[in-house]
Amino acid sequence: MNVMLLAAGEGTRLRPYTLTLPKPAIPFLTLPLAAHALAFLGKTPIDKLVVNTFHLPGKIHELFHSLSHGAKDLIFSDEVGEILGSGGGLSKARAHFIGGGHFVMMNADEVILPAEPDILEKALAHHIESDALATLLVMNHAGVGTQFGGVWADSKNGVRGFGKASINGGNKGWHFVGVQILSERVFDYLPKEGVSNILYDALTAAIQNGEHVEAFPFECSWFETGNPKDFLEASETCFEYLVAHQSCFQKDALETRIKKYGKDQIQVRARGTGKYIIAESAKVDESAVIEGLLVAGPQSFIGPGSKLKNVIVNTNGSVPAGAEISDSILL
Repeated sequence: MNVMLLAAGEGTRLRPYTLTLPKPAIPFLTLPLAAHALAFLGKTPIDKLVVNTFHLPGKIHELFHSLSHGAKDLIFSDEVGEILGSGGGLSKARAHFIGGGHFVMMNADEVILPAEPDILEKALAHHIESDALATLLVMNHAGVGTQFGGVWADSKNGVRGFGKASINGGNKGWHFVGVQILSERVFDYLPKEGVSNILYDALTAAIQNGEHVEAFPFECSWFETGNPKDFLEASETCFEYLVAHQSCFQKDALETRIKKYGKDQIQVRARGTGKYIIAESAKVDESAVIEGLLVAGPQSFIGPGSKLKNVIVNTNGSVPAGAEISDSILL
């Protein structure tokens, strides 16, 4: 199976942090977001892993060379001059997919905790059986049609179109989690050059031409991490999963990926007013005052007398003695 990860975005809603690191490299629960995307691929064998870049390309290269992606070949498709979008980025990289059969494309910064660890394998089997041009992995979400656009499908999960407003023939709006399985036929509907969107350009044209595009609903927890507020809230929600006494699919998924991609094991605990997700090699001075969530990556240091409230500290990050910081990501 070949895979394309979309990592070219500028992460504008997560600025100023993405001025320093591209979004896939931003730490979430001590792991870069890209590790969470790779974790969703599960045990699927990867032949070619194609990663497109535009914003801070050198740091994307460095990031993926440092991750245990398991692919036979790691390939970068560097976009220069303008960002090409999901369709344009795929079209530029088409040479890596022609002749390779069905492939997966997904965002490189998604945090998805599936109820079934082998859900991608099941989606792939369904995709092949249905002979769909594209199979989009989707979930129920109350924000479809108001907070964001949706994938509108008929009663048999055939996709009719995309957008905030319902589409004629689409009686259900699903939330697209950013993962899709594509047939090579998709290149027939993509412009060979320039900017394009895989959903609104290629797949919309394909549906109008009679191609079958399928929605594949599944149970999961999906997290919005596009802005600092949502990012911190998602981190705190995952803390609650990790400290849960009973096993749940979210806890199992998080522990599996932290073990696979983490440089250190982590300690998860609540103490006083603080909630801690701490890498074993991190050092938190006993006099530091923690309120709300603290996520401290490997080799990080929290100085004496510091006061932190809802703070994420990256690998090798340092908080000076006496510093007072709240609602921040320290890179």
